[in-house]
Amino acid sequence: MKNYYFIGLILIFVLPRVHATDLKIGSLTLSIGMEQADVMEELRSRFHIVRVLGAKSMFFVSEDKATKARPIGSLAFENGQISWIERNWGTFSGRISPVEVTKALLSAMESAKTLSGSSAVISTSVKRSHGAEFKSVHFVFPDRKIIVVTTNGDAERGQHVRIYERVDNNDVQHYVNQLPPALPCDPNRLDKDTLSWDPLVGHLQANSQQNE
Repeated sequence: MKNYYFIGLILIFVLPRVHATDLKIGSLTLSIGMEQADVMEELRSRFHIVRVLGAKSMFFVSEDKATKARPIGSLAFENGQISWIERNWGTFSGRISPVEVTKALLSAMESAKTLSGSSAVISTSVKRSHGAEFKSVHFVFPDRKIIVVTTNGDAERGQHVRIYERVDNNDVQHYVNQLPPALPCDPNRLDKDTLSWDPLVGHLQANSQQNE
């Protein structure tokens, strides 16, 4: 018995600890509450960072400058600490391959299930803004969510599908609030974090205009 106890202690200290608020962007694992100065220094040493227009504390992360139009993730800070993190599992436009979209969605769901289990609350939302219609499906796990956003825009906004994983401080309480007594989800209670438009769409559009 003592031997098993000793081995258990070794595993606790040797194996990497995974926290509910962790999310991996590229090769870097980030977590809610990490200090902004330390995070930005680490990000700049590995990736290309772009500040989101109109949001001083929000940044897009790309593999390098050549791929800045296709961010692999984004994050925001509040009071000098990470307040939320997003990992972009796939951004699709033009002639969209259903196989590639499905692969991205499955990868995102598997990532969330690994840390949060298989229980999720599903909600949908439709918003119209800035010359586009944004339809989103939210799979809300206990400490993170997978969001699928479909943008059906005019000639300027275009058509896009984006799949991303998000971690923030509000996810746990949001999950609890959406669990009604007898039903798996309440379609009348939409995700309060749903944006009126997808900021990545504006980012892609701005980059496209710069390249013209």
